Amino acid sequence: MRRKKHTQLLSQLLLVPVVALVLLAGALGALIAGMQQDAARVDQADQILTNIDRLQLLMVDEETGVRGYFLTHKASFLDPYNQARLALPQVFDTTIALSADQPEVKARLVAMRHDYQVWQRMTAAEVEHQAPVDLGARKVQMDGLRGDLKEILLAEQTHRTRASVVANRLGAAARWSIVVLILLIAGVLSFWIVRTYHQISSLYEGELIEADRQRRMVVEREEWLHTTLHSIGDGVIACDAEGAVTLMNPVAQQLTGWSEEEAKGRPLPEVFHIVNEHTRLPVENPVHRVIQTGTIVGLANHTLLLHRNGYEACIEDSAAPLRNTEGEISGVVLVFRDGTERRSSQKALMRAEKLAAAGKLAASIAHEVNNPLEGLTNLLYLAGQGKDLAEVQHWLAQAQAVVNRLSHITRRTLGFYRESARASIYRPAEVVEEVLAFYVPEALSKNVRLEAQIRTQRETWGVPGELRQVLSNLLTNSLDAMPGGGLIRLSISDTLAFGDRQREGVRIVVADTGSGIPAALLRRVFEPFFTTKVETGTGLGLWVSKELVEKQGGTLRVRSRTEGEKHGTVFAIFVPLHEAGEVL
Repeated sequence: MRRKKHTQLLSQLLLVPVVALVLLAGALGALIAGMQQDAARVDQADQILTNIDRLQLLMVDEETGVRGYFLTHKASFLDPYNQARLALPQVFDTTIALSADQPEVKARLVAMRHDYQVWQRMTAAEVEHQAPVDLGARKVQMDGLRGDLKEILLAEQTHRTRASVVANRLGAAARWSIVVLILLIAGVLSFWIVRTYHQISSLYEGELIEADRQRRMVVEREEWLHTTLHSIGDGVIACDAEGAVTLMNPVAQQLTGWSEEEAKGRPLPEVFHIVNEHTRLPVENPVHRVIQTGTIVGLANHTLLLHRNGYEACIEDSAAPLRNTEGEISGVVLVFRDGTERRSSQKALMRAEKLAAAGKLAASIAHEVNNPLEGLTNLLYLAGQGKDLAEVQHWLAQAQAVVNRLSHITRRTLGFYRESARASIYRPAEVVEEVLAFYVPEALSKNVRLEAQIRTQRETWGVPGELRQVLSNLLTNSLDAMPGGGLIRLSISDTLAFGDRQREGVRIVVADTGSGIPAALLRRVFEPFFTTKVETGTGLGLWVSKELVEKQGGTLRVRSRTEGEKHGTVFAIFVPLHEAGEVL
């Protein structure tokens, strides 16, 4: 609004003098035109008077020449007569034309020209026939013409004097009018310019006051921001649009080992050096992703920040774009925290979940081994009661078969739960088949049908034991959700990552026809210690499963319905295909 007002005042300051000068020029033009018109009238009267004087002279010449000719009868006296006779018509016509705006003068000139023409015809006839001339009569006629000319001359002189007086008065009035007009316009312009100048000065002074207020606000905001950044417990690094560091708070300086003065102007990867916790490979610079996408970007799990002096910290962070008033990205702000203690707590929880899995292993072994052990005890009793060698050998052979079965159960169970921490190339389809086979006896005991749909045998690089643990958790939850029986379907197929159509992988789906998970609880199923099985659950199974899947660069999603014919729960696991030789 101030800028608009400022522009308006400047425009007025320019336009008003221009308009005033145009008006002054118009007034001067009108006055000059009036003065020129009056001067033209005076000039016209002077020309008429001059022509009347000439008419008088020509008439005198003509009359004198005729009188001399008739008195002397010499032809030389006719020269003035002939010259005047030829010039007079043109002088009459010119004088009549000049008096067009004076009807009286014009009418008298026309009548006088007629009388002269009569006189001239009579005189010409007498000269031609040399007839006797009444010079007295001709003189009387000519005196009448000269009298008319004198009257016209006096009238025109009066007209000329009147026009001259009017012209002089108008000239004087014009001069004074010009002076007054100039003074008036100068006064108005002076008043207007001073008034507008004061308005502009006031506006400018107001803008200076506002600018000073804005400056103080910016300084106060910067001080507040500086205090805030130095008070929060998270590390904060700000970068420009090229990814160079512009600001670091004390927490960021402590976690990176770089002081703000040393880091300013350096590329972010040089100061904020992050690698994958498992592969030790550099992690993509989050600033580049923010500038490319224009959205908030979070770091992947299992990211380590390498301190300048070699210290390592597990961190969690996010990067967000900074935009200017035009909405363009002018920089990026990175906020991160030391998650080492949180990661240690997570590892402790994962170890607790593994202990729970070991308890499940013990229960499974006890359940699987209990019946064969009872049979083995009976066979050994019968062998001890045998009366001949053949009978004893028969019972011992059956006992050996039971021992072999127990050994197979033990090896299979231990092999299922035995986990290697080393990554290797493996087929997820084989892990799916192995887990499915392990849970067949439990599923049969609960009247649950297991189905498998294997549509791919592609290999990936990772830890198969971790995928085995994830599938075991999901199958256990599905079996617990169907106490009255039902169907569990495991399928594996080729797919592309959700939201990134360039990443290939395999999708493993565990779908059951159980009771489903209420919508209000569905969003919390991956939280640690959240469980719907109060008496038997630890609340860590799905949380650990999600951590293990994301550790391999994959995702774990869930959807569920509690009503309708198609009730049940579906867990979908995406496992990416890694390049050969890549280590997790």
